[in-house]
Amino acid sequence: MSFRQVLRHNDTSPMLFVGEGSDQVEEFSGNFFITKYTEQRIALTSFKKTALGDGFFFNLSFADYWVNLRLNSVGETPLVVSIESSSNNFNRLWLRVPALPDERVFGGGEQFTYLNLRGRVFPVWTREQGVGRNKSSLTTFMADQLGRAGGDYHTTYYPQPTWLTSRKYFLHYTGSNYAEMDFRHQDFLEMLVEGDTRPAAWHFQVQSSLSSLVSCLSGLLGRVRPLPTWLYEGAILGVQGGTQQMLARLEEANASGVAVKGLWIQDWSGARATPFGSRVFWNWQWDPTHYPGLNTTIQTLQERGVRVLAYINPNLDSRGDLFATARAQGYLVRDATGDPYLVSFGSFRCGMVDFTNPAAYTWYKDDVIKGNMLKLGLGGWMADFGEYLPVDSVLHSGDPNLLHNQWPRLWARLNMQAISEMGADAADVVFFSRSGFSGSSNVSMLTWAGDQNVDWSLSDGAASTVPAALSLGLSGMGVTHFDIGGYTSYVLPSFRMVRSAERLLRSAEHAVFGPVFRTHEGNIPRVNAQFYSSPYMLQCFKRLVDMFVTLKQYHQHVNNVTVTTGLPALRPLFLDYPDDDNSYEIEYQYLYGDDLLVAPVYLPNQTTWSVYLPPSAAGSSWLYLWNATLASTGGQKVAVPTLVGQPPVFFRNDSAFVGTFRKIGKMELPSQCCVVKLGKGTGPREG
Repeated sequence: MSFRQVLRHNDTSPMLFVGEGSDQVEEFSGNFFITKYTEQRIALTSFKKTALGDGFFFNLSFADYWVNLRLNSVGETPLVVSIESSSNNFNRLWLRVPALPDERVFGGGEQFTYLNLRGRVFPVWTREQGVGRNKSSLTTFMADQLGRAGGDYHTTYYPQPTWLTSRKYFLHYTGSNYAEMDFRHQDFLEMLVEGDTRPAAWHFQVQSSLSSLVSCLSGLLGRVRPLPTWLYEGAILGVQGGTQQMLARLEEANASGVAVKGLWIQDWSGARATPFGSRVFWNWQWDPTHYPGLNTTIQTLQERGVRVLAYINPNLDSRGDLFATARAQGYLVRDATGDPYLVSFGSFRCGMVDFTNPAAYTWYKDDVIKGNMLKLGLGGWMADFGEYLPVDSVLHSGDPNLLHNQWPRLWARLNMQAISEMGADAADVVFFSRSGFSGSSNVSMLTWAGDQNVDWSLSDGAASTVPAALSLGLSGMGVTHFDIGGYTSYVLPSFRMVRSAERLLRSAEHAVFGPVFRTHEGNIPRVNAQFYSSPYMLQCFKRLVDMFVTLKQYHQHVNNVTVTTGLPALRPLFLDYPDDDNSYEIEYQYLYGDDLLVAPVYLPNQTTWSVYLPPSAAGSSWLYLWNATLASTGGQKVAVPTLVGQPPVFFRNDSAFVGTFRKIGKMELPSQCCVVKLGKGTGPREG
């Protein structure tokens, strides 16, 4: 058995603090501005231990403040710490865990900026991730000026009060209270929890390896379910604009030989023009004016092996008839006056379906998702949002302060139940969520990384999806993907941010080596490069989709490992190479399964790229995908050429899928060399 010191207490270094304070929480379009003021913080220095059954009581106290902690083992978890009773004259509690100065910390849910969390504070509060997410960047400044939407390094759709460290233990808090994880100190890590922690608890687990630790965590939280195999057989094209436009994009792709398995039409319920671009009309029923004949078209496409996917979220536009129905039935979250709580989503306002109301939950599941979506024949959908529940709202039951973080999980569970209850009629249906919390892995089929910029920034561009996937995988949610090309664009007199052809293709080549290949036109499609922008783009795109499809058996293998063991599909290098100290510093590379090492190109105008290869086992080596004669036993950085369409990827020479990888490596680039000038246009590259 492995042992770690995870708790330590003495007069000068207590493990528990309590205190009092006040909060101010302001919400604006899903961005939460949280001001915390701690009035006092008291160290509980006095200590008394009492044996009790299979565990112990620890009484920690100071003056009139006291807490009785229960320490015991539960199931597979060797140490569970819970509060049995307390003096109740505090509203903040800090649990302190000893640390080493060089200890690395990971997890925290989906973290877009940092993989190693050491040195910073991470609030646990689901919200919009924000635009730019870097307070020193022009993009974030402009987003803040235009709509207070800039975000910061810690803002995320999917937070989780969990950390894992290089000392090979994890701590997971089972509650949904507002929490903060503080990793700024050299000799300890600390978790703040606000409000009443009962009946929640802190679970500690130790293992001999980080991979075993992740398996244990995913077992505790609930593992993901298998993905339908059709996802690996082609691209899901994000298109919109009506039935004829949808079919025209499909035929255009098919004419170029693109393998298409899905058409994702987010505007199936209608569209509205807004200052941020075209937005979907949030009235979740088929709009026959916008998509005439969609019901029969879905059936025809299904016979051709192409599924139609749509879009939904838990909010209802106040101008729609579903809102009117929900309001009349009392199905909406209320404000203090008893009226529906109307939340601003930019240029329109919505009511939120109250998932704590059993009648509202059943109506949304049965009438809206089953009745309006599954019975229409849709093959899946984006289950968006889930982060907006206001803390000053009034629910049918429960405290919104405690339910805010749980809301994304309730929303995902509703979608999963709707599909499950349809049985064989929905066996291959898939939905994907952007928000989540502890336990979402057991009710979400798939996540995606949300609304990245169409630029090249580290904090909110393509690069940010890598630490996001890795941290999420380490937190127990092992299957995720992203919008190919990004989403957020700006076209303003003083600020312009649009997607180049290179940005789209670099993102697509990254997506080849992951579980889902899905495009998005972005919030302003007309200004962004698209897969259909030119014949050259279609040539490039067709080849990348072929690469993805060629990996079908490998995709299935990786997904099966995730489902059965909890090990994520996209892994940080150190998970498989824990004895290699350098691997812990690599944030923007990943292992896809056991056998592929991927180093996405996330900067423009790159013709070579530096890749770190961890040391391979004796007799094994890394082979460069595009020139297998380039081999390395690892433990070093190598520079490789990286034409657009040939991303830096290595594979293990002892893999059972070597033949598949070699087949991809022989796929020639389209004519005109690189097909696109680096950083410019959609025309052919000269030369």
